[in-house]
Amino acid sequence: MKLKKYYIYIGLLLLFSCTATYNLQSSDSETIEIQASADSTALAIIAPYQKGIEAEMNEVLCVSEMEMKKGKPESLLGNFVTDLCLNYAEAEICIMNNGGLRSTLPKGNITRGDIYTLMPFDNELVILELNKSEFEGMLEYIVSRGGEPFSGMIVAMSHDNKLIDYLEPASVDFSNGGKIRVLTSDYLANGGDKMWFFKDKEQNKVGIKLRDAIINYCKSQKTISSKLDSRLMKKKELIEIIE
Repeated sequence: MKLKKYYIYIGLLLLFSCTATYNLQSSDSETIEIQASADSTALAIIAPYQKGIEAEMNEVLCVSEMEMKKGKPESLLGNFVTDLCLNYAEAEICIMNNGGLRSTLPKGNITRGDIYTLMPFDNELVILELNKSEFEGMLEYIVSRGGEPFSGMIVAMSHDNKLIDYLEPASVDFSNGGKIRVLTSDYLANGGDKMWFFKDKEQNKVGIKLRDAIINYCKSQKTISSKLDSRLMKKKELIEIIE
């Protein structure tokens, strides 16, 4: 019996030691062009839906008095979006991010398609509450990046992107544990774009997508516009406003 086991072990050893090894010596690649005509039946089925979508996206919502672009430290587009969002919630301030604004708004007719291009994501508006320390952390984040879209406050920064001072809304009282209500998107509320100060905060949904808020606002206005109002400025400018 022991001899039989010995032969089995020898056989297995020979089997694995004789496994063949292959080395690739050369290879060739070739591109094969495939030509096919469009399926007329499929196109006929899709056509009515395509026309319907094009008609909806081409709907003119309003007229813009100016071209709006994103930028830093503030921008016409960033101010426009954050200002209008505050109409949809009981919040003191609103903050978004430049990365979420994916295009510009042209001067002239603004279509539904323009808003979908600007905001292609299904992000929802939410409200979170921050204490004074967390709020100041948010301000430091904004100025460290040279500016991000916000509304409802004035912030002073140094030439090397450091927080110097700020004017929070008059309704906010941080004494005795008071908090400020911040409106933003659920993407940012979940820590998107490294917004760590929102981490693990309770989110109160407003009940509307950010894109739909912009569309609804545009539909309610015959014309839209925006302005730069020095909401993010150098300290000298802030002192002049206070005085």
